Amino acid sequence: MKIDPNLFLAELCKHATPRKAQSLQLIYTICNEQATRGSRDYSIATIGALSSARGGPSSAAIRNKPGEDYRALIKAFAESVQGFSKKKREPEHSDADRLLEGTHDPVLKARIRLMLAELTCLRGQLLAARNLANQNAVLTLDNDIRPVAQETMEGEKLLFTLQEVSALSDAISTSTMAHWGWKLDKAGRVTTESGQIVFRAGFGTALHKAIEFTTKS
Repeated sequence: MKIDPNLFLAELCKHATPRKAQSLQLIYTICNEQATRGSRDYSIATIGALSSARGGPSSAAIRNKPGEDYRALIKAFAESVQGFSKKKREPEHSDADRLLEGTHDPVLKARIRLMLAELTCLRGQLLAARNLANQNAVLTLDNDIRPVAQETMEGEKLLFTLQEVSALSDAISTSTMAHWGWKLDKAGRVTTESGQIVFRAGFGTALHKAIEFTTKS
């Protein structure tokens, strides 16, 4: 059952001090202004900021225990106009979502996501290899597609397959760039033919360094 915010305000003011009644009136006025401008935002953060700017209760004051009447009034008003008194949480964006921001081609998005998934897997393997290298590890290239860790007198030994190194090389090869219609510039940035950024600067150079590291070790 919806509460008439105007009647509710009058009821709250009956039991409030003159100063609090004035603050309640201000909050009601602000809520009414929000409705007039077509806004559905009656969150404490928004109403509190507008109220504080006019000498009324701040967001913190509204959230505190003594601000219970303020919160109740805001909620009643929001429900009467089908607004919301709590801000909705925006979904968290993954690295892929941030990278694809501004990209509207669904096919291009799907291709980039697939490549990112492969690169994420390879990145984990490279980080493991670097960690072992820092501990005097020996990196070995092997044709066997099943890497096996072995202990030696010199430390740990990691088998890094040719298939994995080949996958890294293929990711930024000329044929791959041509296949997707991409270009790799000197800064390591991958772009489409129209100039749209697929991978930011440093991507290509980072892969080149990774490949060089594995082949020299």
